[in-house]
Amino acid sequence: MLKLKRSNYIIISLCILITLISFILSFVFNEDSLGSAYLDYKFHEELFFKFGDDFNKTILEYGNENKARNSPIFYIIISQLLNLGFEVKYLKYLNGIFVIGIMFFFLKSLELTYPNIRIDTKILFLCALILSPTIRSLTIHPYPLLWAINFFIISIYFYLKFLKVEKKKIKFINASLSIINLSIASYFTPNFAVFILFYFIKFLGEFRFGLKTLILSLFTFLISLPALTFLIWKDFYFFQNSGYDITSFEKLNIANKLIIISSIIFLFILPAIKFMKKDIKSFYSFSFEFLLIVFVFFICIYFFDFKNGAGGGIFFQISNLIFGNNYFLFLIFLITLFVFYLFKIFNLENIIIFSILILYNLQYTIYYKYFDPILFFIILFFVKFNKNIYDINYLGKRYYIFYLIFLIVNLCKNQLKIILI
Repeated sequence: MLKLKRSNYIIISLCILITLISFILSFVFNEDSLGSAYLDYKFHEELFFKFGDDFNKTILEYGNENKARNSPIFYIIISQLLNLGFEVKYLKYLNGIFVIGIMFFFLKSLELTYPNIRIDTKILFLCALILSPTIRSLTIHPYPLLWAINFFIISIYFYLKFLKVEKKKIKFINASLSIINLSIASYFTPNFAVFILFYFIKFLGEFRFGLKTLILSLFTFLISLPALTFLIWKDFYFFQNSGYDITSFEKLNIANKLIIISSIIFLFILPAIKFMKKDIKSFYSFSFEFLLIVFVFFICIYFFDFKNGAGGGIFFQISNLIFGNNYFLFLIFLITLFVFYLFKIFNLENIIIFSILILYNLQYTIYYKYFDPILFFIILFFVKFNKNIYDINYLGKRYYIFYLIFLIVNLCKNQLKIILI
């Protein structure tokens, strides 16, 4: 274990102190830095008691009278705990176990991906994770997404182990464990199921069209069969329940997702970007790719029609609150496209990841809680881009500052909205 300099030791100790005190206070004051976690929880809390009181009736009504954009697994588990005498007020402490699980496998994934990472950087990354508004709010106000995130990061860990080991047999075991944990995550929040596309492309690249690929395919199908059966039985309620009164064209408008999800990605990738003069000069190098970016930009803004009240992320909110239009959001979208162009983020693997992120958010509403800290994980472990970025040991500091500011902004957003309005 590397020793820390005295100055670093003081800074790290201060970061740990700030993070731990803030997390303890979040329990004391029932923090809702997301802004709607409490209301979401009260809506879903009814399902705990309904499943506990009359399971058969509730499961039959689920997706109709009892609408929720999640599978019923989370509610069923909690209802059974309540029937055993567990009290609702202690659920946030149960969630704390899942937070520990997320931290542990996040740390193990960092160590696998970045062998030269320092101990102080590991601490800063863990502190940044604890500062995540989504992690904090969903710990206090139980929601299936937190449990899903736990199993998603475990699936990432085994996927990274799959990449690292050489023996085919060990690779196959890690691939299987990755699929199992991704499946569990998907049973809590079905959105995660789309990441199987990314994994399978990687597994196929390793095992080709052989016996191991066939076994993995059959295995994935079998463990997903109960979920598929339930969705068919419920007339695919997950895809129908948009949570917003919109036309079919609006729901399927890809321009909305491209612009808003790009702006959310841009927000989370900002700490990893280091601009240099030679990068800025690349703005003037016209190419087919450059012209394609310009074409995509104008097509997207022409068809953009995202409604207020359906989320949209920080740049959408700022654009509409300050300027009363979407022009600032469009500017951010254009900057995002050029940042991706400059740092060579437009490659096949990243385009696959970006496409999966769009499929991940099939519903009309787009809230950043669905992308935090998922994008944090994806940027660190999946995204391939020009290595003209800060060293991982500098990145820890930048992401800690990012999440600290991000948390403060979320805690104060109602006051900020009043000022901006």
